[in-house]
Amino acid sequence: MKIDKELKLKVIGAGNVGMSIIEAFAQQGFNVVGIEINEEVIKRGTARVEKSLEKLVAKGKLPAEEKETILSRIQMTTDFEAMNDAEVVIEAIYEDMGIKKDLFKQMDNKVESDDALLLTNTSSLSISEIAAVTKRPDKVAGMHFFNPVPVMKLVEVIQGVGTSTDTINKVTELAKLMRKVPIICKDSPGFVVNRLFHMLIVEACKIVEEGVASAKDVDTGTKLGLGHPMGPFEVVDFLDSLPLFEKVCEYLESELGSRFKVPVWVKNYNRAGRTGRSCGKGFYDYTQ
Repeated sequence: MKIDKELKLKVIGAGNVGMSIIEAFAQQGFNVVGIEINEEVIKRGTARVEKSLEKLVAKGKLPAEEKETILSRIQMTTDFEAMNDAEVVIEAIYEDMGIKKDLFKQMDNKVESDDALLLTNTSSLSISEIAAVTKRPDKVAGMHFFNPVPVMKLVEVIQGVGTSTDTINKVTELAKLMRKVPIICKDSPGFVVNRLFHMLIVEACKIVEEGVASAKDVDTGTKLGLGHPMGPFEVVDFLDSLPLFEKVCEYLESELGSRFKVPVWVKNYNRAGRTGRSCGKGFYDYTQ
């Protein structure tokens, strides 16, 4: 199988990340089929892509006629039979091992080509465990994008125990065709970036809990002292990702130890529904 922009490419999942992946491929000249079980989710996802492209046009970063060309490269469907002829399938659904395993069993059964790559966008879960439910673990790898995908340059290419070198080379080549910068890592909880980033957030939470500094000052110190564009609390709020942060940390704690233990006050924010900007409150109050 040749890695080029004529690939039969399918992305499963039309949530925020899934649609962002679809948009990024379409912007770089790929035709892509998005598969999602819920028609309403497809409508919302398509609207987000249109709005994203409209912003680029308004800023003069995209010719108006190119917007329609990009949209024409995207086909959305609720029919999972659409993956049958795929050469590359990228799973971008909720970060839950059981759900992902069920989907990969389905992908393995439906995708007809033995050479097809079955890829997961998981941010932290074991590639080896996901691959084990298929009859082709050598073709299963991680291709972890960072949100917003059209903007963020990095892609983590993750090699499970059974992933072949040929598969890793093809995923790396695919990332480069998207004008991304791939880094290759072995299968390990959190891989590279999320292992580093979640440790930073947990430590930031502990600093606040111990009364060393406020969340605002921790964010300011991270930006001006470490050169980060946003502080850890700002990032979690911006991505509305407190529930996901807690879930990923629970997994990292179980695999790598107590240094990833989330303080109770943070868990209480999650229980209270303070999940980020979109609901008005996260680590910060956006209602004022």
